[in-house]
Amino acid sequence: MKRAVLFRFLLTMLLVFLVVLTTALYAFRSRALEESKERAHIISELVRDTLTSYMVMGVMERREEFLTRIREIRGVEEIRVIRGDSVVKQFGGGRRFEMPMDELERAVLSTGKEEVRLYESLGSVKYRVVMPYKAVPLKGIDCLQCHKAEPGETLGAISLTMDLSHVRAESIRVFSLLALVFLLSIGGVSLFLGLFVARISSFIRELMDAMKSATRGSFNYEIKTDPGYEASLLKDTLKESFSSLQQTLTSIENKVRAMIGYGVLKTGDVLSDTSKIVDELLNIYKFKRVIEKDRTREEIYERLREVFEDYMSLDMFSLYEVDPVKNRINTVFVRGSDGWCNPVIFDNAEECRAKRTGTDVDSREFPCVCPSFADNEACKKGKLHYYCIPVYVGGAVGNVMQVVYEPEIEPFINLIIPYIKGYLNEAAPVLEARTYMDILREQSLKDQLTGLHNRRFLEEALDKITAQIKRRGTALGILMVDVDYFKQVNDVYGHDVGDRVLKEVANLLLKSVREADIVVRYGGEEFMVLLVDVQVGKSEELAEKIRKEVENHTIEAPGVVLKKTVSVGVSEFPVDSDKIWQCIKFADVALYKAKEMGRNRVVRFRQEFWREENY
Repeated sequence: MKRAVLFRFLLTMLLVFLVVLTTALYAFRSRALEESKERAHIISELVRDTLTSYMVMGVMERREEFLTRIREIRGVEEIRVIRGDSVVKQFGGGRRFEMPMDELERAVLSTGKEEVRLYESLGSVKYRVVMPYKAVPLKGIDCLQCHKAEPGETLGAISLTMDLSHVRAESIRVFSLLALVFLLSIGGVSLFLGLFVARISSFIRELMDAMKSATRGSFNYEIKTDPGYEASLLKDTLKESFSSLQQTLTSIENKVRAMIGYGVLKTGDVLSDTSKIVDELLNIYKFKRVIEKDRTREEIYERLREVFEDYMSLDMFSLYEVDPVKNRINTVFVRGSDGWCNPVIFDNAEECRAKRTGTDVDSREFPCVCPSFADNEACKKGKLHYYCIPVYVGGAVGNVMQVVYEPEIEPFINLIIPYIKGYLNEAAPVLEARTYMDILREQSLKDQLTGLHNRRFLEEALDKITAQIKRRGTALGILMVDVDYFKQVNDVYGHDVGDRVLKEVANLLLKSVREADIVVRYGGEEFMVLLVDVQVGKSEELAEKIRKEVENHTIEAPGVVLKKTVSVGVSEFPVDSDKIWQCIKFADVALYKAKEMGRNRVVRFRQEFWREENY
């Protein structure tokens, strides 16, 4: 910058100097020529008037002396008096130098007009004037008294040559001195300007570095150059602005951190860090607004999976759900492997270090810190790292998020871990609410005594179950199970023993069927068993199995040991009817037929049992 400014300054000053010099030289030359011409005229007129006076006085012999004195005047190189034709005829040709010697003199004698010539060369400058004098009265003197000529006729001419070389030399000296002074002035100004520009250049460079630093989010750059009073105001203003901006952004960052409850990895770029925090806060806010409208935990878990897999581009991670009642851990989703933890945690949640301690588990703090990690060999060799985050739901660890990654992407993982926590923290209260809702809903659909599904559950789920049966083209076995002589138990032993009998029968029913089958307490001592996707005709066999299990089972209650039996009515959907409630009625009819036949038996519904048109 310094060189560019100085070059432009010197070039501008040189152009100005040349313009001024050219203008001055032209003006000086014009003025010098004008003065020389004026002087030549004065000398010529003086010679003419003097010679005229000599002629009138009759002392023409003195003219040579006079002309000699004129030639001694500085700058007069040559002066001659030339005779015209009328004078030559009257007085003779005179001396040789009184006759015209070149075309210029002859032209003046011929035309009677003054002629001027300027002769310039490297060595000299000459100015020549040839001035005619005519037969006209001059200052009261009538030339015609002495000359025989016509009025206005050219009597002769004065040829004057002046040497202006000394004028040019003087001009050159003056302008050389001026040029020297000008160049010295330019040098001094250039030196001063160079020092000033150097300081300003340094200031501007530092200013540019400060602005570049600001674009990278760092406002701590200090400008050290003192640019002078005017620019120092800019320096101080910039320093105050940077300081204020740094404090403001830091304050915003700290407040946002305090609001979201977790920190993020700092990159040193305050602008970028703050922008990322605010953007992510907005994304998390939108995420929370969405999951608050989700009805189930499964929908929320799916949102989290989309965030981790699609938005954050994680390819190895898992999310687990803690069952506090059974103290087990269930897998919500796993990516990148069949499982990143040993199966032991699924039977005992305490085997999960993150769940047990309630704190983050980072394999970098201590290699293979969690023995339940599935591939501790890869962890020991440094091929894999993991980071587990416990998520508190309802005051206890309800979920565990596990991120598995390779060492190459560790900086990226460090950057997104706080954001992962942000999404998990925002999801936690919503998951808690949905968990409570699920518990309440489950309680509303469960029989409090036996833990079996109740009739309300049956009414809500039956349409879905039958639709699946129809879609798969299978059968649904319907068993109506009734405890024989149950009223006697309550009358003889009391309701506590009666409740114990119902619980024992409910447990026997659950143990006797598959996990996919459904057991419902239909009402009082009556139970319903739904055999899903049963083979046609197999329902009666399974009912007989249940009957025998109950018959052979001993029920122990405080102060009494009992054996009970059950009667079972069987129907199959859509074998007996394509209407599910009609099939249920058919099973109930079969149950009453079993009781009529003596109880403790299984009866398969037959069409002859039902004679009515409506069920």
